[in-house]
Amino acid sequence: MAVYCISYDLKSGNYDDLIQAIKDYGKWWHQSESTWFIETSQAAKDILTNLKAYTNSGDKLIVIKVQRNWWAVGHTDEEYEWMKKRNY
Repeated sequence: MAVYCISYDLKSGNYDDLIQAIKDYGKWWHQSESTWFIETSQAAKDILTNLKAYTNSGDKLIVIKVQRNWWAVGHTDEEYEWMKKRNY
């Protein structure tokens, strides 16, 4: 399993279907307005292919595999624990 960061900017404004597709991965954290983290065994390219189906021309979407060297500030203990327990 790996953790991936998903970030998007949808010019079309149709967020509901994309958000549901992200949640369908099962283990997720909605980190900020347009940023999510998911845990899955899929590769970044496959996640992008799946989620791209919920975007339109002009929308932006990026999927990045999270490595062990990450740092953050301003989050709740629960949010930090989400990442820490996944050892990423």
